Amino acid sequence: MITKSIFIISISIALLAYDALAQKNDFGLWVGGADYFGDLNTQTSFRFTNPAGGVFYRHNFDERISARIGVSDGRVWADDAYSDNYYQHTRNLGFSSNILEGSAHLEFNFLPYTVTPYTSIVNKQRYSPYLLAGIGVFHFNPYVKYNGEKVQLQPLGTEGQGYVQYPDLKRYKRTSTALIFGGGFKFRVGRMTTFHIEAAVRKTATDYLDDVSGVYADPVILLHEGGSEVAFLADPSVEVLGEPIATPGKMRGDSIKNDDYLFFGFGFSYTLRPSRCPYQK
Repeated sequence: MITKSIFIISISIALLAYDALAQKNDFGLWVGGADYFGDLNTQTSFRFTNPAGGVFYRHNFDERISARIGVSDGRVWADDAYSDNYYQHTRNLGFSSNILEGSAHLEFNFLPYTVTPYTSIVNKQRYSPYLLAGIGVFHFNPYVKYNGEKVQLQPLGTEGQGYVQYPDLKRYKRTSTALIFGGGFKFRVGRMTTFHIEAAVRKTATDYLDDVSGVYADPVILLHEGGSEVAFLADPSVEVLGEPIATPGKMRGDSIKNDDYLFFGFGFSYTLRPSRCPYQK
């Protein structure tokens, strides 16, 4: 009898705790776009926008502060062929890369946004602009289309990475971190559903999202050690000028500033329903 009572009490406490937490938790998804800013998009142009999306889980601590974790996926790309800058246009570099990101960040609501669905929402704040900040870990893998085939750029060492003639240049890692900053606007529709619009930039810790960072490697070394494909993809300017522009040590990209990317879009989330105690009549 005592054991049964303890079991019933334990279950009841657990369900009450779940009920209290569930009202402050929501799951959702978002769809939108991705943009890249770096050596091949120096003017912050949005002409290279591609679809992106993801899923997330959010815990609302109170009416002002929320924490969110999520997984997002998108594709970024850029091409010197679209640049109005003469040097970039003749440089003729390009890339594409999928980005798979895991992130965690905090949200701050400017207004005391209603987070508990089973309290009256009459005279409650059902919308609020917000700021967000957090961190992300993402995987990328820049590639180009060459002779009709998809060619990954990192293994080629287009700036001399991994060649014995350049012992200080190591192949860059295709997983990196990012600081996330952004904002949005959220609004509740009914008791259980929230919509939001949002944009957040990712300040990354890599300058190789586009496979472009430093200076040109010696094209003779690339040709002899890597082959004609590597030599061409390191300097495809010959397609524009009729002859390559690469000379050893000439600037190929801006190694001072890292690359960034942006996710933006609109999202939908659903607040978890509290359960009912199985012993409640």
